Amino acid sequence: MSIDPEGTKALCFDLGNTLIAFGPRQIAHQYEELKRTLERMFGPCDGTVLKAVRDRQIVAPYTNGYRENKLADCGAELIREIYEVEPEDHHVEEMTEARYRAFMEGMEVADEVLVLLRKLQGRYRLALLSNYPCGRSIRDGLAKLGLAEFFEAIVISGEVGFVKPHPRPYELLLEGLELEAGQCVYIGDNWLADVQGAKGIGMRAILTTQHVPYEKFERREGDHEPDARIGHLGELKGHFLA
Repeated sequence: MSIDPEGTKALCFDLGNTLIAFGPRQIAHQYEELKRTLERMFGPCDGTVLKAVRDRQIVAPYTNGYRENKLADCGAELIREIYEVEPEDHHVEEMTEARYRAFMEGMEVADEVLVLLRKLQGRYRLALLSNYPCGRSIRDGLAKLGLAEFFEAIVISGEVGFVKPHPRPYELLLEGLELEAGQCVYIGDNWLADVQGAKGIGMRAILTTQHVPYEKFERREGDHEPDARIGHLGELKGHFLA
């Protein structure tokens, strides 16, 4: 499958497992940082319960009308479930900061991605739409990695209240670009959030399989097919820079 670049004005990217890796290593680091923070505040932490609650929280938006998690609620829930106590505000704030630290420490981008974006930027407008409950983490991380400069529009689920595939994040992205859906191509790794979300609003979609998504969603009857599939982000050159 290939995409005809004719009429394409903007390329819109997912972040985690598309432009950067966000897989088992990064998730494990986040668990460890949360565990250290909890043990410092409350004593020994049952890692099994921690993982079970965090895994449940990660997929919760997809069973709750695609409403994004609130970081404070997630931190408070962890404390209640593991220690059976009602957290104070400063406990919840420390949990939020622990997640922020872990995210920032785990972020890294390959030089080849920066080179590719610079080349694409010469021909297309670029935008980013990411599912993550903390907008500060994404924006600070993009700045840290030198990615922010590439994107004319940045939309983060934590600042919107809904996660992809809900149409609202996509609508805000299009509003920021002042373009129609048919003028944009969305590139992401997640079958539900990225392919179904983008196609559902009228964008074309490219599914990248370079990294394994943490949230795995099976194909359902009636699902949209991606317009193209790539095994490596560099394959975009064949679609848009040939």
